[in-house]
Amino acid sequence: MNFLKALFGPSRKEIWRQLSRELEGQFHDGGLFGHSAVQAPSGDWTLTLDTFTSGDGKTNQTFTRLRAPYFNPGGFRFDIYRAGVFSGFGKALGMQDVEVGHPGFDRDFVIKGNAPRRLRRLFGNATVRRLIQAQPRIQLSVKGRDGWFGRYPDGMDELHFQALGAIKDPARLRNLFDLFTEVLWELCHGGRARADDVPFHIRRVSAPGGRITNKYVLWEGDGPRRDAAAALGRLGDAAAIPALADVLWEDDAVLRLRAVEALAAIRHPDAVGPLVPLLGDARKAAGLRFRDGVAEALRQLGEGELVVTVGAALGGDFGRLKVYDGPYRAGIIAALGHALEGSSGAHAANALAKIHAVEALPRLREVRRSLGARDATGQAVSAAIGKLEARAALPRAAAAADVEVDTLPRSAQAPGPDPGTLP
Repeated sequence: MNFLKALFGPSRKEIWRQLSRELEGQFHDGGLFGHSAVQAPSGDWTLTLDTFTSGDGKTNQTFTRLRAPYFNPGGFRFDIYRAGVFSGFGKALGMQDVEVGHPGFDRDFVIKGNAPRRLRRLFGNATVRRLIQAQPRIQLSVKGRDGWFGRYPDGMDELHFQALGAIKDPARLRNLFDLFTEVLWELCHGGRARADDVPFHIRRVSAPGGRITNKYVLWEGDGPRRDAAAALGRLGDAAAIPALADVLWEDDAVLRLRAVEALAAIRHPDAVGPLVPLLGDARKAAGLRFRDGVAEALRQLGEGELVVTVGAALGGDFGRLKVYDGPYRAGIIAALGHALEGSSGAHAANALAKIHAVEALPRLREVRRSLGARDATGQAVSAAIGKLEARAALPRAAAAADVEVDTLPRSAQAPGPDPGTLP
């Protein structure tokens, strides 16, 4: 074995294992007949290096592959590979869509894509061009994934490299990982982003959550989104409020809690509205009632009285709620609607009836279909529906705007000479 090692050098497994250590990644040993892999983190992405075999069983070829799923909401696509014997002919036939404005690079590579301006910006990056040129064989592309192995979440695609043969050159492999890192930053963030870049973190928190697995975990979205929510809270920019509000109802409890804390930290009046409906959310986060965290956030935003009002109503005391005249009535009704299926459901239904919340009828009917009228909550919901339907059937009082102006009485014209007789 030592003789073979001296003759042929280290094995691919040994080289890849060492690479995984250098990249602070993980080596997956495929055993005698399987395919080994290296996985390494890079920013918000996971880069997976492995090999695959393609052929008809009689003549098979081995390829080295590097891939990284990433959030690509615009559906940008490109494909780049070295120019060969037939690619010049292909260029003449229009097979190459874009020249990126660097003559040597345009001469050496065939570049195709669906967004020429983005292609020119991507390959305008001198580091990207240098790392691509360092690869003797390369096909780098963005691929969608809809196939046998499952569908990626909406907006997710894959940056994909492949080359013929099992690559053992350590320098070339490190170059590939550097290339992927640089390209992903360009694709996702238009280049390097600062830690205090609010749009950067808004894009991160707006990306999908969950994970993509195919033998290995290829991508995990929850961690970066949680980090982004916390960062937006530290930065305190009101521009982040819509993005944080969008994640408040997601399944990831940690993300929801981070978003609530971030909205409180931003301390802007616009952060109140998205939080109010969550006062009726009975889910838990970090082992605690989620709405307790929401209540604390609203207190920090100066809405302690609102918290007391909704809390009292969910406890059966409707006095404060009946006289509430603040700007968050719609949010309170939404909170009571969410609470209908929790332990305070009967009180929530009674509260909706007390404040004549006719707009809550669709939600009440939905809950009645789900619960029936067997328990106290179901009975309270049915009673609230009856009261609100009766109120909705009342004739609408005529408003002043409904009266034709010409039908209003006019004051008598003041006596005096006919204006036409004046000199």
